[in-house]
Amino acid sequence: MTMPQYLKIAENIYRKFQKNDQFMIDKQDCLNLVIKQIRKELIDTDLKLIYNYIEFVEGFKEPAKDGRISLDISLIPSYKHKDEFVLWLAGFIEKITEGGVKRLPPLHKDIPPEFTFQSDPNIILDIRNEHSGERIVSYFRSDDFAEEVKGI
Repeated sequence: MTMPQYLKIAENIYRKFQKNDQFMIDKQDCLNLVIKQIRKELIDTDLKLIYNYIEFVEGFKEPAKDGRISLDISLIPSYKHKDEFVLWLAGFIEKITEGGVKRLPPLHKDIPPEFTFQSDPNIILDIRNEHSGERIVSYFRSDDFAEEVKGI
């Protein structure tokens, strides 16, 4: 899955909580309700939760046990800052879930994985790199550059 999909889930959860005034309850209970809502939101997706149990604690008191994750609630942004909370929630959902559409690895370090090509991208990149040095040299020899230097 991509981040926009996690953001959509997080925004849906935020909207439902705001509509039902569920943010007003105790922070720990609220986060437990968030987990329940995440489970509901994931029903129609290919995602599933990695952890069976998520324990919300004040500070990191003890290490996580098998099949559990401990989360320090003091690190969670306030729900009053919607954008910050939704971004945190999207990142949290990404960390606690697995599955969904896997992203393809990039074809080249300069090309995002979403781009597709009919031919080999390395040929195009080699052509671009071959002429880039000539373009730089021609710019420094140009009248535009000379006028720019005189103005300084």
